[in-house]
Amino acid sequence: MGHITRTGRISVMQTPLNLTPLPADPLLGLMAAYRQDMRPDKVDLGVGVYRDETGQTPVMRAVKAAERQLLASQTTKVYEGPAGNQIFCAAIADLVLGDKYHALQDRLAMVATPGGCGALYLALNLLKRGCKNAAVWVSDPTWPNHIGVAASLDMEVKTYAYGSGLDTQIDLDALLGSLSRAAPGDVLIVQGPCHNPTGIDLSSEQWAQLGAFLNDRGIIPLIDVAYHGLGSSLDEDRAGVIALLDQLETACLSYSCSKNFGLYRERTGCLLVMSETADQSAAAASHLHDIARACYSMPPAHGAAIVETILSNAQLRAQWESELSDMRARVTALRQQLATYLATFTDNAAFKAVAGHKGMFSMLPLTAAQTDMLMHSKGLYLPHSGRVNVAGLHSDAAEDVAKAIAETLRLAP
Repeated sequence: MGHITRTGRISVMQTPLNLTPLPADPLLGLMAAYRQDMRPDKVDLGVGVYRDETGQTPVMRAVKAAERQLLASQTTKVYEGPAGNQIFCAAIADLVLGDKYHALQDRLAMVATPGGCGALYLALNLLKRGCKNAAVWVSDPTWPNHIGVAASLDMEVKTYAYGSGLDTQIDLDALLGSLSRAAPGDVLIVQGPCHNPTGIDLSSEQWAQLGAFLNDRGIIPLIDVAYHGLGSSLDEDRAGVIALLDQLETACLSYSCSKNFGLYRERTGCLLVMSETADQSAAAASHLHDIARACYSMPPAHGAAIVETILSNAQLRAQWESELSDMRARVTALRQQLATYLATFTDNAAFKAVAGHKGMFSMLPLTAAQTDMLMHSKGLYLPHSGRVNVAGLHSDAAEDVAKAIAETLRLAP
């Protein structure tokens, strides 16, 4: 039934949206609480961004120089098409695959994406089209967005064993054993160098063994590379990824430039899809363009242009690599400090394992109640999982942070 409005028109009653509020995202809630905390000695170990000694996330000097060049030379803001900047994509493929990229060129479909999450979304959408009933396997622990993206596509999510906070290496037998139930065509999201929340990486030998296992079982890996260069070095960090791909004919690789180029808000990412043949690669590319067109139509261009400019200019690339090396060295030094202080103040040598982890993250054996206590009584912010962003520390605070954690471990169950 309708009713007559003041203008004399008949209005049909609209059906309201049948929605109820969703729970707040825990990490976004943690960010908001941190911003509202007025304590001068508060410390944010939650949000996964790099911070310098002043607590800022700076714009890299190489990025500023590249932007100046772009500002002077750019003549248009026209769309680049669903595939995005292919020179940027080729530069990323070369950066993460090295010599292997040149051997794979005819078998790679490449698209620029809105960040690493955009690449994950495109990849899972593509794999769902190609393997209708594929389940998605994620590590335990993993990042919430891995589960969120798969769930948004109505794909079944299963978990495989990975490691716990104070482990020093991955138990590959346990990992492969937990994947024994995976079916051909299932998808394995495996995190690239220094990306897992535990901070523990597979060795190159383990990467190769994992690749052989996936090939034998017909499982397709989606390698999520978001911290390239923040573990050991650009070359060393990519070695495991290449070792995995050497064992396979089909794989996907998502790449984020948020962390290693500091392009968080530019949403700069890339998806590489390796197929068995050139014809299959062309088919994959057509589907990727179709998915992108229906989702966001065209990817953002500015961040990709920055990265292309840096990687194609020897001077800018050297400057970027130097800055990245400095970032990596700072995080490594903070790790050493934190591990030493934790082992000392807890009187537990197991905490020395933190020093051997890679990249920005480690998983500490803290309960949700203990993380809440740290937030309320100490101004120390980290998620309920106990995952800490080491890059959120500054050297003067490392001792106090370790003391606070040790005290909380003693007091709270």
